[in-house]
Amino acid sequence: MNAARWFMRREDYQPPRTPAESPFRRFKVSCLACRSYRTRLEAQFDEETGEMTLLLICLRCRQWEKLKATI
Repeated sequence: MNAARWFMRREDYQPPRTPAESPFRRFKVSCLACRSYRTRLEAQFDEETGEMTLLLICLRCRQWEKLKATI
């Protein structure tokens, strides 16, 4: 038996999980500035241009990222 495997913890065998405060439980979405999992996703539609954008906002440090979405 491999010696390194002998000292592994039970948590090492479990798949990674997101914290309970994360609204995106099936995805690992965290803020790159403060490493918080408390994020919010907002969708906006501009009727004049017909363009849809998504805003990913960190609720802890208020950093945001604007993403373009295609329909």
